[in-house]
Amino acid sequence: MNKEIIINTRSSFPKSSINREIFQSSALLALIVVAVFGLFLSTILYYSEISKAHTVINRTNRAVVFSIEGYFAEIMNTLMVLEENKEIREAMALDAEAHQRILDGYRSFSRSNKNIAFIYSGYENGLMLINNYTPPEGFDPTTRPWYRAAMAIKPETSVGLPYQEIKSKEWLVSTSRALKQSGGGYGGVVAIDCLIDQVVHLLAQHDEYKTEFSFVMDRSGKIIMHPDQVLLGKSLPEMKEAFQQDSNGDFTYRIDNVENFAHYSRSTSTGWTVVTVVEKREILHPIILQVLFLVSLTGVIAVLLGLAQSTLLSRRLSRPLVELDRKIKSIIAGDELYADEYVYPNNEIGIIAQEIGQLAEKELDAKTRALQASEETYKTILMASPDDITIADLSGCVIMVSEAANKMFGYDPEEGPGMSIMDFIFPEDHERARANMVKMLHGNYPGPNEYRAIRKDKSCFDIEVKSALIRDRQGNPFRMVLIARDITRRKKTEQQIQELVRQLEIERDLAQSNSLTDSLTGLSNRRFFDNALRAEFSRHKRSGSQFSLIMLDVDHFKKYNDHYGHLAGDDCLRQLAITLRTVVGRDLDIIARYGGEEFVIILPDTNRQGAAILAERIGEAMLKLALPHAKSDISEFVTISLGIATAADHILTDGSQLVALADQALYQAKKNGRNRYEVMPVTI
Repeated sequence: MNKEIIINTRSSFPKSSINREIFQSSALLALIVVAVFGLFLSTILYYSEISKAHTVINRTNRAVVFSIEGYFAEIMNTLMVLEENKEIREAMALDAEAHQRILDGYRSFSRSNKNIAFIYSGYENGLMLINNYTPPEGFDPTTRPWYRAAMAIKPETSVGLPYQEIKSKEWLVSTSRALKQSGGGYGGVVAIDCLIDQVVHLLAQHDEYKTEFSFVMDRSGKIIMHPDQVLLGKSLPEMKEAFQQDSNGDFTYRIDNVENFAHYSRSTSTGWTVVTVVEKREILHPIILQVLFLVSLTGVIAVLLGLAQSTLLSRRLSRPLVELDRKIKSIIAGDELYADEYVYPNNEIGIIAQEIGQLAEKELDAKTRALQASEETYKTILMASPDDITIADLSGCVIMVSEAANKMFGYDPEEGPGMSIMDFIFPEDHERARANMVKMLHGNYPGPNEYRAIRKDKSCFDIEVKSALIRDRQGNPFRMVLIARDITRRKKTEQQIQELVRQLEIERDLAQSNSLTDSLTGLSNRRFFDNALRAEFSRHKRSGSQFSLIMLDVDHFKKYNDHYGHLAGDDCLRQLAITLRTVVGRDLDIIARYGGEEFVIILPDTNRQGAAILAERIGEAMLKLALPHAKSDISEFVTISLGIATAADHILTDGSQLVALADQALYQAKKNGRNRYEVMPVTI
């Protein structure tokens, strides 16, 4: 009879399909989400990337401007120092010995600044003073671009004039300044040349884009620095119009059918305009890739939302099942059915619900048997778990434990029930374990927590414990369940990792220390000295405090090496380093090996007199070592020469100028006979 009912019911299934309706509405939702979110996210991404591109080239442009200003500021300051030299101004009226002194000074400045290719001066009488260069026959300095540029804007400095060297045709960047004669007129020009490749290196820096580059235009709109030397001296009218009004800004332009984004800034110190350019297609390429990715991602999200909507609609259509559930519960509880009994719809769910309701009473006994079987299954799972599962009352008394717990702690199965959970935990961890139990009882579930555990044989090991409360139908806790896992191996691995991290940190610190220390003498190296000099010079500029610099080297050290050998030379430098450490006693003073046999000492808060006293002590201490020097022209022992310069005595813009002054003083000490010190005078 039941079989007949089922057959008749199936034949009465409605023609409309709930699943089809749900699918159609979910598909429509997915389509709308893909269209709306795809368009929205693509638009946001496009404008975000464009904004990012402007930010990147703006940042690169600022970095290039700062680099060029710093590069030429040092050159301009050097020119101003040279212009103040009376011998350079009056060179036309001086003899060959004076000319040689001028050339020696040029050489000293060149050694102190690696950016300088040539320092020279030309005069209206055709005189040309330059080291390591022989002008061609018939050379007239007054016809050269650097000479004419300086004379055209005197008394200002002509900065960044690109020109080709007359002999090698090599491109140079010249910065020049007219020399005022005692009589009042201008009779010459002093100039400093830099290789244009050095300046182009500053322009070549880029941030994120491969097509990104920078170039420089002068006040007239001509290109004076460009990675492509073919464009030097040319004008780009389309760019000049873009930045005629403002000192900086963004613009776009097209060259050879390639659209570019650009940002320009005007240098306040040189008056040049620095332009940074990147091709638009390089910016758009990652945008397209990300748009495709976002569209795909949005499609996946839309499908998930469609599935979520399907689930939601299914629940809304599941009321017949809810009513069926209520009816079955009433049958199980023996309650009478409500008078206004729910009328099931005429669809698949409604028909199935009616059949299930008719069979509910018959299934009650089967459900009871299933519950009993489920309880047995629960016990089987409990005993088969690889982790310790313990059920205890709220006081911590063990009620039941899994077989894994017996193996983990070494107790027989019958020994566990009745013990306290604290019997399994190391005594020093009891207080923390009780505190975590109190937190759990108040609804603040701790964990997982780690404890030291004790086996029956009193051996210890590490465990991780997760805990939870078992509640009755009214929601009141009456049991707690604890799941423990042996983590001894994991703790050992973590400890090994920590040891490895500590070792790596020690090696990192050692590597950092070695990078700032001279391996031969143990003193600070050139890199450390440069950083320390910048910091001390900044402090000097802020506070106005005095600080001095001593530069020294070993007299006739090459002869010493040639006679005694390089190993003896290395030992000589080590002995000098030890002497410097002994004589220079203050912790704030910095001693560094500058290069070869040259050493430098930074003396914060020290005036000229203090530096001179210390220099004399160093020279005397070196003589007391009595290191034989058979090839020395001035002493039978190793001697040193020292040069002193004090920052407060001169108007300086950076520490490198102080190094140059100390180097000049050292040169003067050697010139005056060696084995002595010289102090750079206040006026040079």
